[in-house]
Amino acid sequence: MVVNSKFKIQNSKFIICILILLTAAMLNYYFSKPDISLSRKSLTEFPKTLGGWTVISDHQIDESSMKILQVDDYLMRNYENSDGDVIGLYIGYFKSQREGKGIHSPRQCLPGSGWAPVETSIYKLPVESLHPSLDSTFNTYNSKLDSPYNSTLKTQHSRLNPSIIQVNKSVMSKGLERQLFLFWYQGRGRNYNSEYWNKVYLIWDGLTKKRTDGALVRLNSVMDGDSEAALNTQTEFIKIMFPLLKEYIPD
Repeated sequence: MVVNSKFKIQNSKFIICILILLTAAMLNYYFSKPDISLSRKSLTEFPKTLGGWTVISDHQIDESSMKILQVDDYLMRNYENSDGDVIGLYIGYFKSQREGKGIHSPRQCLPGSGWAPVETSIYKLPVESLHPSLDSTFNTYNSKLDSPYNSTLKTQHSRLNPSIIQVNKSVMSKGLERQLFLFWYQGRGRNYNSEYWNKVYLIWDGLTKKRTDGALVRLNSVMDGDSEAALNTQTEFIKIMFPLLKEYIPD
């Protein structure tokens, strides 16, 4: 009986070791393969006019920072509206997040740039994304902005698919200046705020979709007083630009 018990224990350990080795081999196989090629627009083509907002400055990442970030495509701009409100928009897209290359969280990058967190929370951001049943039809008529049919589609679009995404909301200070930052991760058909889930989804999508592409979307604006006014302004801006993102960040 003692001999049988020892044999069973050793046999169980052997099976566990085999399973671990098979899992490691499978992970290595999938993550060593290049990501599938995706059709997308370059962020250099992102509109410089969004509703009542117009680009007032376009910035480039310096060479030393690029060596750290290793981002494949990005935009870093300031938009201004007729009221003089200014919003900074950064979108950094990675074709692949393998071999140590990936999105750098603003939770680390902003403090590294001298910004100190004052208040952090999760903000439920209301956005409107195109209803799947209208997707192909709307895209077909998208260029006919004055057509009555397109106006009807836009109305249906707004009614049928309002949605909420959870984003990170951070009030940051640097000296006497305070700014509101909103940011989230996007790609492969998902929008999420968690760095933890970003890692989980990368592993899962690498295995099931052979994809590890994705992007960070970040907005910031100066606060005058409390964060409510800045939050409302950024929310309205995001509602305009959010439906455009999937052309640059593939689902």
